[in-house]
Amino acid sequence: MSIFGGNPAVKAGNHAYRCHVDGNKLLEAGKTEEARAKHDEALKYYAEAYDAGLDRVGMLMSYGVLLMRRDEYEKAKEVYLRVHYKPGLSKEDRFDLRNNYSICLWRLGKLDEAIATIKRAAADKKTTLVYTTLGMFLILQAEQTGDFSEAIAFNAEAYEYDDEDAAILDNVGFLHMTMAEKARADGDAEKASAERKKAYDYFTRAHKLKPRQITTLYYLAKMLEEDGQKERAAQFIDAALEGSFSSICPVSREEAEALRDKIKG
Repeated sequence: MSIFGGNPAVKAGNHAYRCHVDGNKLLEAGKTEEARAKHDEALKYYAEAYDAGLDRVGMLMSYGVLLMRRDEYEKAKEVYLRVHYKPGLSKEDRFDLRNNYSICLWRLGKLDEAIATIKRAAADKKTTLVYTTLGMFLILQAEQTGDFSEAIAFNAEAYEYDDEDAAILDNVGFLHMTMAEKARADGDAEKASAERKKAYDYFTRAHKLKPRQITTLYYLAKMLEEDGQKERAAQFIDAALEGSFSSICPVSREEAEALRDKIKG
């Protein structure tokens, strides 16, 4: 039974959304524990609203985002499918849904489906979010298949779209780092060295623009550790671990902690 009178779904949803926004503000202020408590409250009321039949797109999308932040991807998928089947979904809502749903699919291990989904969003328009998300997915796909042609072309397009966006620069750095690893595995030391240098340059540029970007800090720490610069590497990985790891971040907190232990071990 809801503690709210009237329409329980809407009232619980409104309360959840306010808690969600307050939690985000606390997170931005660096108050991690307070933010988590507020997000816990939001999840509680989102769940109540959802069970009561909540069908407001904005609230459902926000619920899905918060579920993904807690690694509850199967539940997030269920929520996003409720949005998908809602009649009269606007073009903008469908665009946002495809972006979020693609991330959910990726986290569920369905990379090819994730790519197909976000490509449908990209067919409507290409935003920074589309460029960074699809750019990353294509690099991950290339890492699996060994074919980097599409990842190279798309990330070049993203770079042309905005060569001063830290996330796009980070993706280009990740692309070159992945290509360096492929070249090293293929026994091409010269190409591996050249690609690695490009990666480091792009990560450095990204870091100057956005010093707290977790992936950039992690990759710089990884490269510095490989170069034997453990003190500098430790500074970068410690800074990464001070951040909040989002659902779109390809680096997990566990991976960052493992790198820290390797650096400081």
